Amino acid sequence: MTESINPESAFDGERIGNVLQRSYRNPPVIEALCEVYFSGASWDETLPERFFEEVKQNFPKMQERPKHKAEITLGESGKASTEVQTLPSVFQFLTEEGHRIIQVSDNLLVVNQLHPYRHFEEWEELFYKALDIYKKLASPLKIDRIGLRYINRFEIPVSPGKAVSMADYFAIFPTVPHSLGKIHGPFLVQMQVSQNDDRHVLHIVFGTEDVPQSEEGKQAFMLDIYDIASLDIEPDKKELLTEIRLAHENVVKTFEDSITDTLRELHGVKEQT
Repeated sequence: MTESINPESAFDGERIGNVLQRSYRNPPVIEALCEVYFSGASWDETLPERFFEEVKQNFPKMQERPKHKAEITLGESGKASTEVQTLPSVFQFLTEEGHRIIQVSDNLLVVNQLHPYRHFEEWEELFYKALDIYKKLASPLKIDRIGLRYINRFEIPVSPGKAVSMADYFAIFPTVPHSLGKIHGPFLVQMQVSQNDDRHVLHIVFGTEDVPQSEEGKQAFMLDIYDIASLDIEPDKKELLTEIRLAHENVVKTFEDSITDTLRELHGVKEQT
């Protein structure tokens, strides 16, 4: 159970470009990813194996994930028909521990950093190495869209029978009318916020999460921050780097503006620059 208190605005557009970045001893990030959607790539069935040859020293595991798309059509008689379309598979290349993944498909490149999380600058470098390989093998003509996503999980200790005061830990959460009381159960909040002259759109999802019975005495929350930018640029590393850094700045700002110092201390904040 959680206690809701009306918060002040969580997002301050004036701080874009002047983001306070902090380092945490126990980062709440359970997954971060950077993705690029191309157009005009020369994809063929040999490309995954050729890509694997380039990365297998550090990513020795390769697996294929088939993709399908279902379309439901309603006919004139009112009868629905379903057509399943097979899409190009996604090929994954994993480290021995499975903490990092490179994914490739037709006009798609994704790099995932799983727990334990590393600094952005460290796994960002891996993304550009993977980009160089993809460009060499597939020769994409354009970059249509990029995405940078951080999924965070917070576990807050709770006393039996006592509610978590949301305002103690977060600046983004649902509020309920006073007539319904201050205590509420599970929730899910979703919103979109435009940034950078509407080029970037933040997709924010915040809600409660289940806690295993073995970890009773905690309440879990998930904060999913996903920056998507629709672009029409050449696959040039310099221009792409600018957009990815903007996306990262937006994600960091959203994260820091969504939590309080109490929650920062719970995750071991180390420094502020």
